[in-house]
Amino acid sequence: VNPRARGRETGMETDLAAVSPWRAGYWSSWLSIPEEEPYRELEAQAGASSGADASAAGGDAPAVDWREGRDAAAPREGVPPAPSVDRPGLLQWRPRARHVFIGSFICLALVTIAFRMTAQQLVNASEITIERFALTRPMGDGAEASIDAKLVLPRIGFGAALRGTELVLNYRDQPCGRLTAREPILLGDGGEARFQLHGALSVTEFGVFKQLAGELLVAPNLTLGLRGGLTLGVPPLPLPVGAVLEREVAMKGASGLDVRIVHFSFRDGQPREFPGRPSPLPLVLEIHVEVNNPSSFDFSPLGQLQLGIASASGLRFAMVRTDSNVDLPPGVSNLSLSGELAVADEDLERFGPLLGDYIQGQEIPLQSIFLSSTEPLYHKALGGIPITAALPGLLTNNQPARIFERVKLDINAFEDAYSLARRRDLHDYCYIEGTNPLNVSLTFYKIEVDIFYDGEWIGDVHVPWLDTPINMSAYQQRYTPPVRFPVRLSASTTTVLSMFERLMLPNGLIYVDVAVNLTFSAGNQVYTMPHYDTGVEVSLHL
Repeated sequence: VNPRARGRETGMETDLAAVSPWRAGYWSSWLSIPEEEPYRELEAQAGASSGADASAAGGDAPAVDWREGRDAAAPREGVPPAPSVDRPGLLQWRPRARHVFIGSFICLALVTIAFRMTAQQLVNASEITIERFALTRPMGDGAEASIDAKLVLPRIGFGAALRGTELVLNYRDQPCGRLTAREPILLGDGGEARFQLHGALSVTEFGVFKQLAGELLVAPNLTLGLRGGLTLGVPPLPLPVGAVLEREVAMKGASGLDVRIVHFSFRDGQPREFPGRPSPLPLVLEIHVEVNNPSSFDFSPLGQLQLGIASASGLRFAMVRTDSNVDLPPGVSNLSLSGELAVADEDLERFGPLLGDYIQGQEIPLQSIFLSSTEPLYHKALGGIPITAALPGLLTNNQPARIFERVKLDINAFEDAYSLARRRDLHDYCYIEGTNPLNVSLTFYKIEVDIFYDGEWIGDVHVPWLDTPINMSAYQQRYTPPVRFPVRLSASTTTVLSMFERLMLPNGLIYVDVAVNLTFSAGNQVYTMPHYDTGVEVSLHL
């Protein structure tokens, strides 16, 4: 409809500029009203056609102007004619450059939103497993990190890559570090893909990081939270799209590191000479261990470590350090440690039975406690964390070590028989032949022995304090000190007669069991140790 004609019908001024300059400018920029001259010719043709139709209808009926409802003969004002009904539409689209730009921008925004939603769905549907987590070049509160991971994605049909990844490490919903990747991570077109993540790890909360390190060392499995923004590069798009990762990732723990002690020995320390007397040093302890690290974590480099060695009950008796910097990658590693046997004075009484069990060949449960590391990061993270191990008992030719080898009775059989019949007690003397099973020199001050024959207690040797201490060198075998120990035999007449009957035979021997308490010094400390030997030879000293 012609807007000007419609304006006259309503009595309104229809000039667009007069009605609203803003509307005129707006519509003129988007729409173009065709020129009016061509429509005047069409209007004239339409008027002639209308008059002819009226004459043919048989009358002198005046022609009616269809635009205004007036006679055609009436004088006309200079207004443009109405368009014909079959002429082209008034509104014609004329695209401009900015229209193309705006449309393209809207399309790109819609595509980007669609890809972002798709990328987020891919991240949500992905599965991540950390196969190896290594911290290299630790420095201060951080380190260079390297992660070997397995990622399972739905098939996406085109290649993609992660760029500018920054992840926050969470442990038990608490942040403990931040990892930034410096290189793109190529993901392929979906499915199972293995990738490496390299970057800088900065520890933000050492308390949480210490808890993580503790569980990592002792637990068989643990979970680590990863949270952060991912920038996904998709080839069809000129710009990358973003997604958010919030995932609990499974890791294999170290299960206590499975420490096996291959070698454990003492040796004498070098004495320091003071004016007038030598001063012994603590015993030197040497340990070789085999460590199996089944975890996903690569402890490299740990630095040079200092460890405290304690019993399962917490009795600390030694301090050792590694001979050099330590690496504990996944798999089996061998470490050498050396240190000193140093027991607190208040713990000496408790340490004696522990040493006795070791010499008897019994396995001793131990704890290795991280004390320090030359790497500050691990020094803070591992300090105070215990690692369990088992110390094999001391064996000699696959048999428990012995201290008492033989007891030689120095008795007068006839006098003792008379005394036994009268008092049921024999008070004689004996010599003791012994062996030092340790690679340290020992000095004995006190000895208490209970003697058992066929499971029956038959006597004892009790020396509260030796006037002359007995010295034995390291590994000294079958040594008989020049000391006559008082022995008391107290048994039934039948038992004593049976013993002497065997002892009086040529090369006569009997075998007894002995339960011993020994007080001796080793290094710079004095210990009281229980010991039990079976099958000790007893003969007559002739």
